[in-house]
Amino acid sequence: MESNLSILTVNFNTPEYIFALNKSLRKYNKWYSAPIIVYDNSVKKDFPEGDCGELDIKYVDDKIYETLDKLPKSKYPAAGNYNSARHTRTIDMILSECKSDYCLLVDSDIIFKQNFKALFDDFVKNDYFLMGFKRTTYKKHCIAPWACFINLKKYRELNLSFFDFNRILYVNDNLDYDTGASLYEDAIKNNLKIKELPDNSFYIHFKGGSVFKEKGLKWLKQNYKLWN
Repeated sequence: MESNLSILTVNFNTPEYIFALNKSLRKYNKWYSAPIIVYDNSVKKDFPEGDCGELDIKYVDDKIYETLDKLPKSKYPAAGNYNSARHTRTIDMILSECKSDYCLLVDSDIIFKQNFKALFDDFVKNDYFLMGFKRTTYKKHCIAPWACFINLKKYRELNLSFFDFNRILYVNDNLDYDTGASLYEDAIKNNLKIKELPDNSFYIHFKGGSVFKEKGLKWLKQNYKLWN
C-alpha cells in the first residue's frame, strides 16, 4: 500500500522545517520508507537536487510563474508568494507530476506526532477524495493544505486542477479562495466523498513558517522531542 502513497511538500527557504518534518515522519511512521517529495521554489537553494535517500528534491523552474509575476501585486502580499497563487501553482505541478494513486500534501512546517497509517487505510477503504481539517477562514472553504490526503486516481480521471487562475488570485483582496479552495469546490460539484478530521489530529502545525521564520525556529526547538 505504501507504494500508492506519496508525501509531498513545498520548500520556501525553510530547510530546517523539512529536516524536522522528515525526522518526525520516520519516528512515528516506520511503515513508510519512501522519500518525501520536496518541490523547492526558494530564493536560496538549500538542498542538493535529486534523490537524497529520505528526500527527493526537485527545483521549480521560475518560468511557471511568469504570468503571475507580470500581474500587479496584491494589496496584501504575503512572503512574496502573491498570497497563495504562486504556492498553489507549485502544488498544481506537484500533483500533475506525482505518479502514485494517493498523496498526503503537507506544509513544510508540519511535525508528525503519531502514526497515521490507520487514517490512510480508512481513506483508501472508503474511497474518499479529500481528507483533512476543513478550513473555513475564507468565504470558500477547503480541506486545509497543510495536511491533506488527496485521491490522485480520481483527480486524474476527472482532469481536476489544484490551481485555478481566475479563482485563486488576490485571495486577501476578495477574501474568497485560499489555497485548496477551488479543488474543494470542484470536489463538491463532482459529488466526491470528503472526510473531515480535527486540526492537529496526527500532526502539529506552526502556520506561517516561511513568513515568521525566527518564531518558527523557536517552535521547532520547543517541540524537539517530537522529531528527535
